[in-house]
Amino acid sequence: MTRGDAFDVIGFDADDTLWRSEDFFQQAEALFDELVSPHAPAGIDVLDSLHAIEIDNVPISGYGVKAFALSMVQSAVTATGGRVPATVLGQIVDHAHEMLMHPVELLPGVPVTLATVGRTHRIVLITKGDLVHQLRKVRTSGREHHFEHIEVVLEKDVATYRRILDEWGIDPTRFAFVGNSVRSDVLPIVELGGTGVHVPYHVTWGHEVVDDHDGDFAELDSIDQLPDWLAATPDA
Repeated sequence: MTRGDAFDVIGFDADDTLWRSEDFFQQAEALFDELVSPHAPAGIDVLDSLHAIEIDNVPISGYGVKAFALSMVQSAVTATGGRVPATVLGQIVDHAHEMLMHPVELLPGVPVTLATVGRTHRIVLITKGDLVHQLRKVRTSGREHHFEHIEVVLEKDVATYRRILDEWGIDPTRFAFVGNSVRSDVLPIVELGGTGVHVPYHVTWGHEVVDDHDGDFAELDSIDQLPDWLAATPDA
């Protein structure tokens, strides 16, 4: 009996699990710092201001590029005491549009992994963020056909996963979820009685970092290890 025999369905996160995402936010932050810092008073760290406003805005505007752009504009005005030029705000908005239209960049091993896992298991996609942008990425990724179900959510917590699995008729104890965030992709699934599979990305948004936890989950170095992990015996 293989490890994969314990699961009926394998779920996948999208951003930084199937394709690049956080890299583009990091690049946008660097541009924000370059554009806004010259207009801020001495001693003001504009990135600290951005990070604080971004977290405060999550309950209001959620996640994704559009929410991030709103936070950048708000932070630029706040950190500079309103002295930021309109041209700078225009550059921030233009860059956000570029982020929204950026082509999907699949991570190494993703096409083969989805095809391989899809031959033995039903697979689903659960991702959070802006509905329009996330669905556009799914469609343009060329991998939409692999997924039996696709759900874009406002937050990834126990209640949300429970609702989705109930709607899809999936037994949590027969479900494994693969993602790069311990906070959003792993711990809630483990709490539900499912199996979390953590595949770290080289950079993680600070809001998703969890230093201390009691969760017991699998950890792979890369997503292309997933088929072998499923095919192995549990004690291997």
